[in-house]
Amino acid sequence: MSVFYYILPFIVFVCALLIIAFLLHFRRFSASLKRLVYIIQKNASLFSGLNAVDTVTPDFASLEKALRAMTEEFNIRFKQAKSEGSRLEAILNGMSEAVFAMDFSLKLHLVNPKARTLFNLDKIDVRNVSLLEATRSTDLVEIAKTAIHSGSPLERELTFFAGSERHFWVNASPLRPYQAQPFLTAGQGQGVVLVLQDVTRLIKLERIRKDFVANVSHELRTPIQIIKGFSETLLDIQIKQENEKDITNFISIIHKNVSLMETLTNDLLTLASLENGGDKILEVEEHSVIDIVNEVISLAEHQAKEKQIKIKVDCPKDLKAKLHGSFITQALNNLIDNGIKYSSPQSKIWINAYQENAELIFEVRDKGIGIPAEHLNKIFERFYRVDRTRSRKTQTANSPVEGRGGGTGLGLSIVRHIVLLHKGNAEVESHAGEGSIFRIKIPF
Repeated sequence: MSVFYYILPFIVFVCALLIIAFLLHFRRFSASLKRLVYIIQKNASLFSGLNAVDTVTPDFASLEKALRAMTEEFNIRFKQAKSEGSRLEAILNGMSEAVFAMDFSLKLHLVNPKARTLFNLDKIDVRNVSLLEATRSTDLVEIAKTAIHSGSPLERELTFFAGSERHFWVNASPLRPYQAQPFLTAGQGQGVVLVLQDVTRLIKLERIRKDFVANVSHELRTPIQIIKGFSETLLDIQIKQENEKDITNFISIIHKNVSLMETLTNDLLTLASLENGGDKILEVEEHSVIDIVNEVISLAEHQAKEKQIKIKVDCPKDLKAKLHGSFITQALNNLIDNGIKYSSPQSKIWINAYQENAELIFEVRDKGIGIPAEHLNKIFERFYRVDRTRSRKTQTANSPVEGRGGGTGLGLSIVRHIVLLHKGNAEVESHAGEGSIFRIKIPF
């Protein structure tokens, strides 16, 4: 009993030392764990020095180094991904094409500004909507599904009717998964990216080109056939005194149709020069407006006298403006020429010029056959005529074999291009049977 009495304090002392050592070790262990958690949570910098390693237990020193290395690698990758994301965002924002990115269920993940504008998605969180909800296009949905399930890119042309007819070339590219996933079947993509390129202008230009070729061919076919027919007749006819009148008439018809072809060619060349930068051909100069009007009247005087049409002028003598003088003369001459052609004999035509606010305005008014309302929005298109019978009414009675009249169908188109050259507007106000008023508005 006495021996145990002496040993007990030693046992208690040893136990106390063990407890103190355990607590110290646990405290250091806990501090090391907290430090590692801090490194992970706060993305502490890599390799802060040897002192940073000395603050943890040797058992955790290597683990801290590994965590710091992983954290730094993560930071580098994160910065690279952020930089790539910013670059991708800048590219998408600058694209003129509409871009949609979505998963395999067609839930949208990304929509660039062009697509938002095109489909009015500015106030919508696209991450909560599907492709069909965003675009209302079953054709677009069908293209996306086909690309996902086939696993191959495809291209299609689509037409949308959003206020007006618009044409798009759609490229669908499936997104492939990085590794096999149990919910994807064979040949199925992880998602799809749709790129919509607006080709409306190209389609319209192609239509204009086709219409242009067809119209030019149509306009040239009749005079060529007439020239060919009468020239063959002249070759076959025996020149006798009693045939001189017929021969003279045939030659006159050939001459008129050659003149028509020449006028058509000149008008086409004028249009080409205006469309290819007519502002580079002549510099604008200050002109007296009354001088331009008087020049136009002198050009139309002979034609007006033939139909006993009077031209009335109302223009201030001191009115001046910076213009392409020859182009404005041609535009006004085309308008007066139309007025004379489509007015009855012994009628009047009025040409007015005046300043209103910051615009120079020319008006050419007649009391002719007028233009039906449904044709007014197309009257300035090239080769456009209200109808063939209206055009034929302008023929002279002694040349019915010409088969046409009323010019080349390019006069008003030339007027429109000349006005656009001056950054102005061309307008028409007309009612069938009541005459027409053509206005040219040019900013000062």
